[in-house]
Amino acid sequence: MKSMNKSQAFKQKLMGLIFLLPGLFFLGVFMIYPVIYSLIMSFTNWTGFNDDYTFIGAKNYVNLFTVTPDYWQAMGVNLFFAVVSTLIQTVLGFLLAYMVYHLSTKWQTFYKVSLYLPVILPAAVVAVMWRFILAADTGLINQLLRAVGLDALTHAWVGEKETALWAVILVNTWQFVGFTMVLYYISMQNVSKDVLESASIDGANGWHKLRYFFLPLTVGTTETNIIYSITGGMKSFALFYMLTGGGPGTATRVVSLVIYNRAFVDYKFSSALAMSVILFVIILVLTVAARGIAGHFNYENK
Repeated sequence: MKSMNKSQAFKQKLMGLIFLLPGLFFLGVFMIYPVIYSLIMSFTNWTGFNDDYTFIGAKNYVNLFTVTPDYWQAMGVNLFFAVVSTLIQTVLGFLLAYMVYHLSTKWQTFYKVSLYLPVILPAAVVAVMWRFILAADTGLINQLLRAVGLDALTHAWVGEKETALWAVILVNTWQFVGFTMVLYYISMQNVSKDVLESASIDGANGWHKLRYFFLPLTVGTTETNIIYSITGGMKSFALFYMLTGGGPGTATRVVSLVIYNRAFVDYKFSSALAMSVILFVIILVLTVAARGIAGHFNYENK
């Protein structure tokens, strides 16, 4: 009997491994191999268009830390964009989810669809649409400001250094706050209705429920959202490329644009790969730090 159970357990494990093989194959081919190959080629002088290259050691990394100030300037823009976007999306997404949670079923459906719709739009569509909205002369925002007599507040929103990065943050928030809202809304659905009703009977008002139930019980969602937002902000490319092109000047030039120019304009793929490796390490450190901070608050709440 025991031998039959062992045989059955072995067959189940074998079947599990067989079903895992396709996933492991694609993971190796499309993720692990490119990462390892990129790391190796970052120690060469490869141009990216032929196989003629030689190993030059850590020269690309030394140059990155000594004679590439534009990379670190762009890293500063990335960090500011990622942190500010994450803070805005987290707070606004939670508040929107809390609002939608308390609406009737009909209005919940309407707002969930309306707020999530921008998430599925291609970056090109979002960039083109907002370029018209933010245009200096004919843009919707400036037209509205002029209509109410606030001409002094009009700007060339993506054409001035003082406003360009904030304009991109606005567009990014508009596009992805719906994703944050949905995450929080799903998490709020798991808050026990019986517990909330018992709290109401005991005299708890809306603020008490928010403070002692919804906020603590959605800490895990906050952690997930922070990780998604930080990593997304640090590797953001399409929106910057199509909305501002990194300008005016270097006001919105992020690391991905620097890497793109180094690879496809300067034809220095090995240097671009070194930049990508450092960016990957920084994103990994930020992710671990974000998880650690969120985990600490989660532990405190427990």
